[in-house]
Amino acid sequence: MKNKAITALSLLAVLGGQAGAQEVDLEPETLVVEERISEGEHVYVMDMGISGPSSITVLNADDLSLEGNIGAGNFSQMLMSPDKSSVYTSSVFMSRYTYGDVEAVVTEWDSQALTAKREIIVSNKLAQTLSQRGVLNLSSDGGYLVVQNATPATSVSIVDLTENKELVEIPTPGCWTAYPALDDMAFSTLCGDGTVVKYSYAADGSFGDPARSDKIFDADTNPVFGNAVRVGGNLVYVSYAGALLVVDDSADTPTLVKTIEFAEEGWAPSGYNLMGYHEPSQTLFITMHSNPFDGSHKLPAEEIWAINMESETVVGRSEANGEGNITVSGGDVPAVFGVDHLGGVRRYEVTLGDTVSLTKAAESEGVAFFATILSTDY
Repeated sequence: MKNKAITALSLLAVLGGQAGAQEVDLEPETLVVEERISEGEHVYVMDMGISGPSSITVLNADDLSLEGNIGAGNFSQMLMSPDKSSVYTSSVFMSRYTYGDVEAVVTEWDSQALTAKREIIVSNKLAQTLSQRGVLNLSSDGGYLVVQNATPATSVSIVDLTENKELVEIPTPGCWTAYPALDDMAFSTLCGDGTVVKYSYAADGSFGDPARSDKIFDADTNPVFGNAVRVGGNLVYVSYAGALLVVDDSADTPTLVKTIEFAEEGWAPSGYNLMGYHEPSQTLFITMHSNPFDGSHKLPAEEIWAINMESETVVGRSEANGEGNITVSGGDVPAVFGVDHLGGVRRYEVTLGDTVSLTKAAESEGVAFFATILSTDY
């Protein structure tokens, strides 16, 4: 009897609770999907997806709050178009995800709606590598994508964006990255023998013989990062030891214009996409670490240095927070965005002048699992 009584009381309690709940006037929640990200400025963070597909997280540039996401394939690269209206990715897709036939795809995304505009099937030789600015680029006239391949033999595919197809594959043996020329249908690539080689191509798919510079660095004693920036029309590379190599590739054959030694004793550059240039102020930002040794070129940044490219001097050293990749916004006064090895993103406000300083203004942790490259839409 006792057990029956307890059961009856429990049932009454449940029924009473349900009756009470029915008397509450619940307002149903309406879920919506925004058609576009917010107005204003944004930063795009590529998560290469070392254990799965890549993705791009879009953050509000002011407070680094989440705005949206773009899903890409494996080993993706990311490129923002000059007018900021499109984001390009290049990715590989396996028919069984971890194995099977490989399909390589270049996709153009609407940078505000975060939806695909079009996709172009390209050679499945597409390089499956860490995201780097030198492996996916847009020609100066906007008509072609320049795409790095590796099997591991290296080549570059030229993708015709008018015809939506791959135009030609150009062998680039022993060379890596491809930076389009500013005034013609050509690109320059950094080679293991210490040279920079320029290749030209035409709209009919033909291409010329390689034009090779003199040796400008020694890969054994003073290697160079493959990620370069354009400064005053020239390509600027940085060596592991802390020197800027300024290369003029406007003529038929690239030439070394100058070498700028900037690193102090006990300091050296490190990171992946480790440089960003602000053209209005002629300021180059670069991530640095102390006590360098053989193999330390990927260590997290301890400081971010500012170099005035007109005076060719270091004009600022600011505390970093372990960044491995940075990007610099446009505008009269830039912002510097960086991401660390654990996916933490930070925005630094920049104070320009005779001395340039960075002040951390916002941060967001855990944005990406394996972040490799950033870009902004301003």
